[in-house]
Amino acid sequence: MSGRALALCSKSPWAPAIRREHALARLAAGAGHEVAFLEHPLDLRALRRSPRDYVGVLASPRPYAVAERLTAWRRGTLVPGHRDGAAERLDAAQLARALRRAADPRAVRVAMLPWQWPALRPGSARRVFELADDWRRLIPRRARHLEELHRRIGAEADEIIVVAPALAELFPGRSVVVVPNAVGDELLATPPTPPPGRRRLVYVGTLSERFDAPLMAAVMARLNDWTLDLYGPCTYAGSGDRPAPEVTQLLASTSGRARWHGIVARDRLADALDSADVLIVPNRDQARGQDSMKLYDYAARARPVAVTTASLDGAAQTPPHVLAADSADELADVILAAAAEPEGHAGERRRWAEQQTWSARWATWSDALFGADAEALSS
Repeated sequence: MSGRALALCSKSPWAPAIRREHALARLAAGAGHEVAFLEHPLDLRALRRSPRDYVGVLASPRPYAVAERLTAWRRGTLVPGHRDGAAERLDAAQLARALRRAADPRAVRVAMLPWQWPALRPGSARRVFELADDWRRLIPRRARHLEELHRRIGAEADEIIVVAPALAELFPGRSVVVVPNAVGDELLATPPTPPPGRRRLVYVGTLSERFDAPLMAAVMARLNDWTLDLYGPCTYAGSGDRPAPEVTQLLASTSGRARWHGIVARDRLADALDSADVLIVPNRDQARGQDSMKLYDYAARARPVAVTTASLDGAAQTPPHVLAADSADELADVILAAAAEPEGHAGERRRWAEQQTWSARWATWSDALFGADAEALSS
């Protein structure tokens, strides 16, 4: 098999390697393609933490090997590209420069954020756009501009990949490929343990504006003999990697029954999930139209799952026996119902997850990435 070169413009750093784009990069490298993984850039906020490192990657992107045929590239910018028009233009120029250094001129280029698209300039290379979020909901002040970028992408992209069917509506009149999220093999490698029976709620995922911290504070006030453990990075606007005030208030309001543990390593994720009696996804409306990776991870460990209805709206697929509610009273009730679910529900979720692996997605993904070349590459 003769591989191709692939440049992924990620919305994340390489570490922790827990997201969709990390799975895509590993699969592509494993299939024989040379992958350049361009990390989300460091910006001026990094100047206080590591000035020499930041100045270095701002001046010139730096590669480091991750695995065979897979190289990550650290890069810098002044301010995040989503901020405004000037920031977008500056970040696009920096990303275009990084692409020239990191990728073969003929490499397939993939943008994963709308404001990255201007950096994928026309030429001989195939250009693909992959969308996992409706950023209009997450950055409403830029919704009009994001719609303009969607129109431009719809007109220019060789292929568009979306994680859930609802996101196809952002590109009217344009055919798109739906590639849902999936579960990592490491979560299926060992059988799940029985729930511990300690009235323990667990959330594993990014803490951002989507996470409804006030709702969970109200739920915890109703479930006063339950605990809540939060695992994952914080990405709140203006807060860097620190919890937003509403998360701090949630932690303070529970007298130690709620705890934030930060990022959990992928090889410890199964342990974190297995420590729960009920796993939760309390997302706000900003999550509508997404296909939550958390649901796949949760199903792999066969735990009961309680969510807000916004967490399921527009999802590509939903595991069996997920209970949904909206108000604090309703969510507290479905958590109690989930903890007492009938025997057999856990096994059904696990069997569902076993059919939803990243490797099962690769054929569709590869066809979308490489187009007419995909069949020849796999022969």
